[in-house]
Amino acid sequence: MSSRTAWAATPSLPSSRPQPIVLVVGSPYGIDDWLGGPAGRYDFVFVNNEGAGAEIYLEDPATERVYVEVEHFGRGVSRTVTASVPPGTYRWVCITDYTIKYSLPVVVTGDPLPHDVYGIIPVTGLDLRIPINNYVGWLTGQLPALTRQVSRLRSDLQAGDVVAAKDDWLVAHLTYETLGGAYRVYDETGDDINADPPRGVAPARLADADFTGFRKIEAMLWRDRPVATIVPHVDALLEAIGRLADELALPNAITPIDMGRRAHEILEDALQWDLNGIGDAGSQTELATVDANLTGVWQALDPLRPILRKQNPYLDQTDQQLRLTQQLVRSHHHADGWAGLASLTVRQRAAVNAAVQHSVELLSHTAVVVDPRNATRDRGPITHD
Repeated sequence: MSSRTAWAATPSLPSSRPQPIVLVVGSPYGIDDWLGGPAGRYDFVFVNNEGAGAEIYLEDPATERVYVEVEHFGRGVSRTVTASVPPGTYRWVCITDYTIKYSLPVVVTGDPLPHDVYGIIPVTGLDLRIPINNYVGWLTGQLPALTRQVSRLRSDLQAGDVVAAKDDWLVAHLTYETLGGAYRVYDETGDDINADPPRGVAPARLADADFTGFRKIEAMLWRDRPVATIVPHVDALLEAIGRLADELALPNAITPIDMGRRAHEILEDALQWDLNGIGDAGSQTELATVDANLTGVWQALDPLRPILRKQNPYLDQTDQQLRLTQQLVRSHHHADGWAGLASLTVRQRAAVNAAVQHSVELLSHTAVVVDPRNATRDRGPITHD
């Protein structure tokens, strides 16, 4: 369950009403309890006396944009939302499992607000079907190259060339890290491909710890384990990559709700794991991983751009920040390879963290825009109970 409002990051305004405005969803005329007032900030309390799964929108019927929303709250539950409402004519739309109700016109008057407030045209699961298909097609298209790279790693291990094997491991691992949008398609297969190093295990003992995939191979390679003991883990990795291809071919491998959050979550995970040094198993290539994650963000955003260009006023700023962040990360890639996270100065590390954090904040707007909703458009003329 979630409660959301029109999603511009806005400063506080003086409340336009001293008391919260209560709207009872189940009352025949409850959604007419507030039909407007001066533009500004309002505290709304929505009470559901109707039934399970109620959703409430304050919608501009002329533009189909939603300025206040409360999603999926059950009978007997109340939700409180604070929202800045600009001047305009709106209507309340109340949707339950079996009804949809519209209010009388809601008229908000006065001067424009001192900051922009952006309504959202609901994006449906059907709207996201083509972007999902395009993205799954791109993901699937990367798997043959990933398989070849891991096979090359296996060949070099069998030949006893550990130096080449380390290079091959990094190339293959970075290819995989660009596929960040697929990371929850497959829970068990994902662990088989790239399980995080187990918590609480000393770095010197990671090579013997019980985990799998790229990180396990990394721990063994960088701790000089016999190549014959590493090869079975590479074989298991190749088998898991094959399963991933099968799982991506399944219907709803990536769902609409997943698609809207992928780009944002890719960098959230990078901030939490890689830039904290938790994901590293010995290669000290954390920044290379973050660079690959940023490439993965670009790929996750691309299928969504037709929607985002219409709805996300922060898209250009997001793109600019992602470019700056990737340039900063790549400034730590030198002729002899990637600088390890631990080799950065405090100032350098803080700069990378801040750049990635800013990117995460801007990507949160994308997640809000693309999160699937019930469409309120094309439902015929406004009716009133």
